[in-house]
Amino acid sequence: MGQAQRASELSYDAIQQYAERIGTKYKIYDADGRANLKDLVKTLGGQIEYVDTDESLFVADEGKFTIFLPNHTSQRRDQFTLAHELGHYFLHYLQLGETGEMAFQRGGQNRLETQANFFAASLLMPKESFKNQYERFGSNFFHIAQVFDVSPAAAEIRAEVLRLT
Repeated sequence: MGQAQRASELSYDAIQQYAERIGTKYKIYDADGRANLKDLVKTLGGQIEYVDTDESLFVADEGKFTIFLPNHTSQRRDQFTLAHELGHYFLHYLQLGETGEMAFQRGGQNRLETQANFFAASLLMPKESFKNQYERFGSNFFHIAQVFDVSPAAAEIRAEVLRLT
């Protein structure tokens, strides 16, 4: 099935810009800045299935993919997982010009996973919106997390990456 998976050659700054452009292009943000990823998946031709195993992504071809979410995880975890798997789809499939079937399994710590996590954080918590919320709430990551529908840990890591802390 598919080719060997390759990391994107984009810099992290370029990945952030790419993710934010996608969010803007598909108008995924509500008035509060929260991303609607379930609608984005549908718009892109994908589907979401809940399973008893770990999260993963299966791409049949461009515009035809399935994101698998575990049955036992929270809404906030699922939100980040959707963004992460979309990161694989955009960075490691579309952007690299891949075709045909590919599967992305949970893979621990490697460059592909780090890039997908960075894409996810950038898609869910765009830089300027995040900075505004950080100015509003300071380091109260519980409140910032509520705004973006992510975990407080994800909000704290985003603040560190953006050098706000």
